[in-house]
Amino acid sequence: MLNPDVLDAIPFIIQSEGNWDSMRTAITEIASTAGINGIIALACESNGMVPDSFDKFLRNLSVPIFGGVFPKLIANSEYLDHGNIVLGLKSTLDVYIVPSLSDPALDYDEWLAKTIPTKSMPEAKTMFVLVDGLAPRIGALIDSLFNTFGLQGNFIGGGAGSLTTQNMHCLITAQGVISDAAILAIPKLHSQVSVAHGWVPIAGPFEVTSSENNVIITLDWEPALEVYRHVLEDRTGFSFNFSDVSQAYPFGMARLNMEFVVRDPIAVRHDGGLVCVGDVPCGSLVHIMNGNHSSLLSASTRVRTMVDSNSKAASESAVDIAMDCISRALFLGDKINNEIDSLHHAPRPLIGAFTLGEIANSGQDYLEFHNKTVVIATIWENETVQGSKRVSSQRSKAHLH
Repeated sequence: MLNPDVLDAIPFIIQSEGNWDSMRTAITEIASTAGINGIIALACESNGMVPDSFDKFLRNLSVPIFGGVFPKLIANSEYLDHGNIVLGLKSTLDVYIVPSLSDPALDYDEWLAKTIPTKSMPEAKTMFVLVDGLAPRIGALIDSLFNTFGLQGNFIGGGAGSLTTQNMHCLITAQGVISDAAILAIPKLHSQVSVAHGWVPIAGPFEVTSSENNVIITLDWEPALEVYRHVLEDRTGFSFNFSDVSQAYPFGMARLNMEFVVRDPIAVRHDGGLVCVGDVPCGSLVHIMNGNHSSLLSASTRVRTMVDSNSKAASESAVDIAMDCISRALFLGDKINNEIDSLHHAPRPLIGAFTLGEIANSGQDYLEFHNKTVVIATIWENETVQGSKRVSSQRSKAHLH
């Protein structure tokens, strides 16, 4: 059992193998620990379909909970194809569910103003934002979050779900595991957020002259697919094949005093539109980007350096939470182990997920929905952090059925 007397550290359970039954056991253990007022739960998509019994368990849980289902998880210097991570919070936790990201009529500015008290972010300083990563209108929600809360605090989160399964129930809430929605979770936690990606522009800028949410239809009034094809055939000298080149050549939108915000093209629509992870507004200027293993691994090292430069969070009682894009893992192949190893700085624990897009700002920059990017948020419970013994470890070994 977790030690209920050692609560200046953040307790968590890592299950390197597991299913929904083992996650229920872990949640129950964390929830029963004295002083716990909130839970973060991360699951691998290999857990399979969510049973009705697990949804019923969540609805009867007495402690606020939020989380998601992701392609893979991160546990210290390893990635998990199977299993779960459950983390307990001492701080109070307010969780809000944004309904139906596919509803074009929902005014997010109005919804946020009516639903979330205006003092929430200045007092809490940190907001977790988890979205159904394949839902439309993620960009509109992110814009409204920034319009509403500005630079009042730090944001960390990402897209849950699967690259291969549409309409997957992927957001863990007190209502059950749901889809086509977003979770806004506000614990009273301190945090520092660092972001980098390692992609550089090689062509452009091109104006997005027509788009629909996350689909680029035309660039400089030409069909987007044809512009993309022409640039890549000129650069590579090979006949264009979208599935062969798209992982290495994303789009980038320039931002003032920031790295490019990357948009990952993942499919070609029937009419030739390029489907991206995340909105690409009409009128945006985009570049075609490129990177290699070295540039991406250098970016992950840079993120770790930025994290370590923050002296306030330099304590064993802090936890690093990573949101690393699943397309980086696909692009890096076996070298993804090098990336995770560079992100983990023992003895501080590192937990997180491979996501369908990453949500972050640092409390100083514009809030963005990123692609092909790595984000680390260091979280801690108290302003003055005392070093303490960690109270969790590689614990449960439940086998998949």
